[in-house]
Amino acid sequence: MRSLNDAEVATFRSDGVVHLPGAVNEALVAEILESVDQLIESPGRFGGSMTPRTATGMFFQDRYLHPTHSDFLRYANDCGLAVSAATATGSKKIHLYYEHVFVKEPGTQESFVWHQDRPYWAVDGSQICSSWLALTDANAKSSALQFVKGSHLWDRTFKPEYPALEGLSPKQVEQALWKGVAEHIDSFEDECPAFEEHPDQYEILSFEVAAGDALLFDFRTVHRSGPNDGNNRRAAISWRWLGDDAFWDPKIGADPIIRDQDTLLKPGDPITDENVFPLLHNG
Repeated sequence: MRSLNDAEVATFRSDGVVHLPGAVNEALVAEILESVDQLIESPGRFGGSMTPRTATGMFFQDRYLHPTHSDFLRYANDCGLAVSAATATGSKKIHLYYEHVFVKEPGTQESFVWHQDRPYWAVDGSQICSSWLALTDANAKSSALQFVKGSHLWDRTFKPEYPALEGLSPKQVEQALWKGVAEHIDSFEDECPAFEEHPDQYEILSFEVAAGDALLFDFRTVHRSGPNDGNNRRAAISWRWLGDDAFWDPKIGADPIIRDQDTLLKPGDPITDENVFPLLHNG
C-alpha cells in the first residue's frame, strides 16, 4: 500500500490531480490486465467496443463491475488506493462508487473531450475523486490523460456531452437508460472552452506514466484523453471514490449504473448504503 506524503496531498488539493509513481505492484497490475482481457471477450452489462467496425484500433470500455465480478471488488480492496483517496480528500471513510475500465488499441481515434466527471454522476460533494491506474505505459502519443490545473477550484460545472448517444432517437436513448439527457444538458450554461487554445490563461498538465502508476484527481477537475497514435496498447482502470461529505444526488441525465430503485438512499442522503456502495476504508 502506497502512502501519500504531504507534498502529494498539497499537490492534489491545489492542482486537482497528483501523479503517484509505483502506486500498485507489478503482480496485481498483471492480474487486473488479465481480467480486462477476459472482459473484452465477455463484457459486462455496461461494456463493449466504442469503435465502428470500419475504423482502426479499438476503444473498449466497461464499468460498474464489482457487483457481478468478484475479482474486481478484490482489486478495489487490494490496490490500496482507497487509502490514498482518504488521505488526499481528508476523509475518514471511503466508499466505492464504481470502477471503469478503458482500453485503446494502437490506431484508435476515439477520444474524450474536455469534461468534468461531476455532471455525469449521481453523487455530489467536495470529497469525491478518482484513481486512474495505468495497466500499461502511456504518454501523450498513446492517449495519456490531460488535466486543466486547478479547475476543481473554479466553482463551475461545465455542460456535459454524450457522444456515445449522438445519432440515437429519443426512444433509443431511453432504452439505453440515459433518461432526461436533453433536459440535463440544457440545465448548464457554461460550455467547456478549448483550453489548449489559451496557454496564457490555462495550464494543462499531462503525465508520462508507467504500468502501476496512478493519477489521483478530483471529480471536478477538467480532463480529457486523445486518440492512441502510438504503437502500443493503452489500458487503465479507474476507481471512483466517495469521501465523507459525498451524498446521493440522482440528477436527471446521470449515469444509470445505479438508480433510485437500486438503493435505500434518498436524494441528499449521505452515502451509507454499503450494499450498493462498499465501504473500503474506515480510518
